[in-house]
Amino acid sequence: MSDNVHWIGLDELIADLQAAVGSFRKIIVRELGELGEFVTYLCRVELADVRYTGALESSFVVEVDSATLKAQVYPQAKHAMYVRMGTKPHWAPIGPLKAWAAAKLGDERLAYPVQRSIATHGTSVHQERKRGTKANPWPERVVARSDFRAALAKTAEKIGAEIVEEIA
Repeated sequence: MSDNVHWIGLDELIADLQAAVGSFRKIIVRELGELGEFVTYLCRVELADVRYTGALESSFVVEVDSATLKAQVYPQAKHAMYVRMGTKPHWAPIGPLKAWAAAKLGDERLAYPVQRSIATHGTSVHQERKRGTKANPWPERVVARSDFRAALAKTAEKIGAEIVEEIA
């Protein structure tokens, strides 16, 4: 048996694949960006029941790192964590609560009992009644959705098909 095995065309194939790495990276980054935009949409859907000004929904960003081929989707709104986790009891200022009560409940005078409820129970009482916890774990709900899983599989298939097309 010979220790010197030589495959005809192997060196050329390796060189072509190494040259195509940049193209592969562009394909993956583009597809991850599109998936990230869909995830942003799903986050907005999951947050629809707590929408007030839309500030949280409009604060989502998609960051794709071409070096590590990772995508991150996250909100930049300052109150995002309070919506997600709820708050402990505290005395909330009445001004913003009046505006909220007028918009969400139709009567700004209802801000006073809401203020008392927040002082007694904290925020996210609605979440507790609806989901059994004060937390609003919308990221977990997004990842658990069947349309997210389908989009993830479709993205992987599309990346694979485009890379195969690039190689061919």
